[in-house]
This record gives sequence, structure tokens and C-alpha cells, in this order.
Amino acid sequence: ISVVGVAPGAWPRVAMEASELWVGFVGAGRMAGGLVRGLLQAGKVPASNILASAPSDKNLDAWRELGCRTTHCNLEVVHRSTLVFLATKPHILPGVLEEIRPAVGSHHIVVSLVAGVTIQTLQRLLPPWTKVLRIMPNLPCVVQAGAMVFSRGSNAGDEEAALLKSLLSSCGLCEEVPESYIDIHTGLSGSGVAYVYLFAEALAEGAVKMGMPGALASRIAAQT
Repeated sequence: ISVVGVAPGAWPRVAMEASELWVGFVGAGRMAGGLVRGLLQAGKVPASNILASAPSDKNLDAWRELGCRTTHCNLEVVHRSTLVFLATKPHILPGVLEEIRPAVGSHHIVVSLVAGVTIQTLQRLLPPWTKVLRIMPNLPCVVQAGAMVFSRGSNAGDEEAALLKSLLSSCGLCEEVPESYIDIHTGLSGSGVAYVYLFAEALAEGAVKMGMPGALASRIAAQT
């Protein structure tokens, strides 16, 4: 986000230039890591413009290897970012929202990856003006071949939706849907991946029974 002509005490005026975005991740687990790799590989956001927080260095080491900045402070992520991804475990999200709420301004765009937490809940726990969107990625986002859907809250407009879709398209298929479709998507594309794995495993086992070495059969089945 480029900040133009900021007067003391005023919110910054923002220009939605993807290459100038300052992006924060509250939570740095596998799915968040998959999304950030997609953004970086597509050249959507420079690594130096990305800041991630987590309680320990367990996940943050990988982010630093990518060139991203890291912190243990969730508030720092909000203060230093305009587009903020929430990527925590569902049970700790309410506490995180209570912590960051005082720092969320009208210029922020807050995007939740957290499973099972509705837009209504997010809007209730954040300031009333917050631009909230909810996305549901799936595991293949980690290799930039995901299938994602997203929905917007009452304060998020066409500009925010277009920006998010542009960014997420670097990680795979991305579609805007009514929020009621998100649970359907979780079964279809979230859990559905497991059935594809099962099918690939069955193909490999068939090849092994015909005499092919297991490691070779698995590689060919996966490529198929």
C-alpha cells in the first residue's frame, strides 16, 4: 500500500498497488506459508514488505529464509501492515482479535483464513468499520495449485475483493462466493484432496502387484 499525503492524526490515503502492499500474517503455519510462497513466486509482493508473527521461532525460521520479516508481536503486524491475514488456530482467534482490536483502523483490510469462524463473528469482535473478508484455501495452495473461495463482509467493497482475488490467484483457482458456500467448499476441495490421494495410492498399489517397484509406481501415479 502506498501512503500519500498523511496529515498528523489522519488515516493514510491508500493506493491499491499490489507491488507496494504491506502485508501482515498473524499466524505463520503451513497454510499461511503456502499463500506467502505463492505471492512471492508470482512477484505480487516483495518479501521485505511481508511481516509474520508467531509465538515461537518454530515456524518463523522458514519465513526468514524467504526474506520476510518476522516478530513475536501480533500488534506489530497490525501497526506495520495494511492487509492483515489472520491465520491462527480457531480456538485462539478470539483472544488474538481482542489483542489487536485497538490497533485496527479504517485503512486496514482484514482477511481470515481461520476455519469455522464466520464473517459475522469477525465483524462483532473487530471495530465496526473494519473491512473483513473470509477465505478458505486448501492444502495444494502450498504448491501454488490450490482451490480457494472467499466472501466479503459488509464493509468490504469491490476494490478490496478485486485486490484479494488478484493476490490469491497466484496460489491457484480463486472464486468469490456467498459465505454459505464456504462449508460446501471445505468438503469439496478441502477434504476432497484426500480422495485424490487415495485414488493415486490405489493406482500405485495396482502397479506394484503387477511387478513394478513401489517407489517408481508412486512417482508415476503422482505424475499421472
